[in-house]
Amino acid sequence: MATEHSTTSAPQSQVKYEQSVEYRLALAFGFMVFVPIVVVWAISKGLGWSLGMVIIVASAFLGYFGIARPMLRAVLKITERVKAASIGERVEAVDVKEPNEIGELARAFNRITQDLEEKVEELKSSQQLVKKLLSRIGTALVSYEGIDNLLNLIVENTVAALEAQMGSLMLVDGEKQELYVKTTWSSNGQAPNAELRVKLGDGVAGWVAREGRPMRAKGTPSSMGIANGHSEEGLLLCVPLKLRDQAIGVVLVLRPANGKAFTEDDEALVESIGSQIAVAMENYRLNLDVERTYIETIMALALAVEAKDPYSAGHSKRVGFYAAKIGEAMGLDGEMQRLLNDAGVLHDIGKIGIKDEILLKPTPLTPDEDKIMQQHPLIGEAIVKPVRSLQKVVAFIRHHHERYDGAGYPGGLKAEDIPLGARILSVADTYDAMVTDRPYRKRLTIEDAKVELKKLAGVQYDPTVVDAFLKIVAEKEARLANKSDR
Repeated sequence: MATEHSTTSAPQSQVKYEQSVEYRLALAFGFMVFVPIVVVWAISKGLGWSLGMVIIVASAFLGYFGIARPMLRAVLKITERVKAASIGERVEAVDVKEPNEIGELARAFNRITQDLEEKVEELKSSQQLVKKLLSRIGTALVSYEGIDNLLNLIVENTVAALEAQMGSLMLVDGEKQELYVKTTWSSNGQAPNAELRVKLGDGVAGWVAREGRPMRAKGTPSSMGIANGHSEEGLLLCVPLKLRDQAIGVVLVLRPANGKAFTEDDEALVESIGSQIAVAMENYRLNLDVERTYIETIMALALAVEAKDPYSAGHSKRVGFYAAKIGEAMGLDGEMQRLLNDAGVLHDIGKIGIKDEILLKPTPLTPDEDKIMQQHPLIGEAIVKPVRSLQKVVAFIRHHHERYDGAGYPGGLKAEDIPLGARILSVADTYDAMVTDRPYRKRLTIEDAKVELKKLAGVQYDPTVVDAFLKIVAEKEARLANKSDR
């Protein structure tokens, strides 16, 4: 009934407005033209000239100012607002109370401009959202290490940009045809549920992963991989991570049940982020394969360097071992100890670029030959630098021949300006060289090597590093002495 009423009343209203405009235009025409003609005719028949002129002026005045002018002013108002809107200016509502098509036009214009302003505000809000998200992720990219940290930061910043409560990233296990939790983020710091597995097709996440289409629905924290999450439902947005039209995972974002509903713009934004995540993960996998191959090649080169010189067999591994032990004795963390070991293994890889007649010369090098030999840290740096996972050891390799007094090479760095890892490598490298036979000299005894390190502490070596290493040697000697006493 309501529908029928609305369809019949609209034409009646429209007819009423049309009649009103026609009537007012006819009335204005009558006052401004027809009445003066009649008055002129009446004057010719004897009506007083003065009275006739008064009637003509009054009639024209009433026709224009009383009837025609308000309609013209209303049209001009609408025209001005349309011009302003067409050049992007903010326009106010047209205040027209005409009970006809002009009034209806003004009201329609007001509705259109109001809708446009709302759309513009929504667009601005979406733009701000995108800028905020890109800014957050851009800042995160500057400091990220590895794909896992990057994914964590993307999920966190996506949740923050959408003003949501929590989010998660789940990936497809192709063999088992199920989703597992890769990373999560929540405002209250809840941990991910690493045990959660969702079969493809089950629940919101499983359906999105199987169908490859986004979904806005209701969901709980536990269903998106949040450990110890409450069971209260919230507003859930789930979009697929697609690579070559194949879903490789899903991104889920949750808002409180009383929060703002997710919009198409939110969905489109997270879909775009999901596509970029999928591409980033694929690129990371490909780069990892290339990097792994490159590292294997570098390790082979390091072995090739030692194979050329029988006197240096095992030297690099021992330097790595000593360097890691020094790091442990100095209280450095496990990550730094691993880096020191890697740097020790690779510290002389640049010697692959030194001619054999110089590298294997059984007598001391000439000044010119020594300058060539001093290039090996720079060559080593150039070999290792392209490997992202070895970036932190590049400086150690470059500067492991610097001296504490600034007389070393290649940079002539002094004291604390020399990277700590390089100062540690310097002691480890020199000690192993001292206690190993060389083409141009016999090995030193451990006691003589210790005396030499003490003598050059503060000159060639960092005294703190020397002290830490000598403690390691002393502890080893004590253990050996205890064994011999038994």
